[in-house]
Amino acid sequence: MGKHLFGACSHIFRVAILLCAVWSLFWAGQACAADKIVRVGIISAKTGDAARSGLRIADAARFAAAEINAHGGFLGHHVVLIEFDNKSTPEGSINAARQAVKADVLAVVGAAWSSNSLAAAKILQPAGIPMISPLSTNPDVTRVGDCIFRISFTDDFQGKGLAQFALTNLQAATAVVLVNEKRPYSEHLAETFISTFESGHGRLLWRGNYGSDVVLHDDIIRAVAGLKPDVVFIPDSFKHVGGFLVAAKQQGVNSKFLSGDGIGLKLYDEIGFDAEGVYYSNHWSRWVNTPESKEFVRKFESVYGPIKTNAPALTYDCMTVLADAVRRSGSLNRKKVRDALSETNGVKGITGTISFNSLGDPVKSMTINQLRFGGLLFVEQITP
Repeated sequence: MGKHLFGACSHIFRVAILLCAVWSLFWAGQACAADKIVRVGIISAKTGDAARSGLRIADAARFAAAEINAHGGFLGHHVVLIEFDNKSTPEGSINAARQAVKADVLAVVGAAWSSNSLAAAKILQPAGIPMISPLSTNPDVTRVGDCIFRISFTDDFQGKGLAQFALTNLQAATAVVLVNEKRPYSEHLAETFISTFESGHGRLLWRGNYGSDVVLHDDIIRAVAGLKPDVVFIPDSFKHVGGFLVAAKQQGVNSKFLSGDGIGLKLYDEIGFDAEGVYYSNHWSRWVNTPESKEFVRKFESVYGPIKTNAPALTYDCMTVLADAVRRSGSLNRKKVRDALSETNGVKGITGTISFNSLGDPVKSMTINQLRFGGLLFVEQITP
């Protein structure tokens, strides 16, 4: 009996050793897996006025990260997104950027509004963290330093293109420009539009300034109606462009209305068919007929529903360009990735073929669209 007992104990001992070995290997594997990750920061608005585009930025970044991970991640490292809410403010963007630095991210995608990207860039540049903004069009954003890039075209190009369109296609001789003096985006677009319009022998009848808080849309449009301009340019977000368009329809203003890339199909959700007829500049359309764009629309909309803004496609291209830079650099070193980003040339994205100039700005086309019949009508493409 003692012999059998000894044998049983010996067997149990061997099993215990084997289990310990397996357990150790499991946790060693888990530790290795935990080490094989790379963090990418997403700075966008989950709260506040910029949340409309910010939430779509986060959605598109998650969508892109899932595809990247399905194809091996960044050099075999699983991409983990760390999302930071900038609360739609420059102050919130500074805090978000500081949190991204502490989180030791490889790079940052974001933000949407130029004022927020400018604030974040001033923290990320000295930290040597590459940042790619999907939507910020103020030229000053990438001028913060050599770590800062963007996928969208700039306000300089956008404002000039819209003014040329007004002069040439709409045959406009007079214009009113309504400017949100609390938003750099609105002010800079207005300045470049006015400069180009006047140099093309157009006449500015009035530059109407307003703030972001309490805006008397009806009173401002009443003043516009008295001037009878050929075109009214309003470079701002859905909220104020929508407010002015509703007032214009109610007061029977016959001028043609233009806006920048801050609006899109979602304007119908805001004000219904009062949105009809407005022209606006755009980075991309969901009806672009390239294989890459069509496949993206099909897959993204199957998960997140209809695409009504540029944000998803532009954010997806941020992640695509970052993945390309990591691949070409063969490294997860921030400086090497930054250097590879600066040499980006001919990367096929959803919004077009992307190459960066010396400032970190893309060389790409701009489209002019019009909201018509409850949808979007492509009008013209303008190239640099």
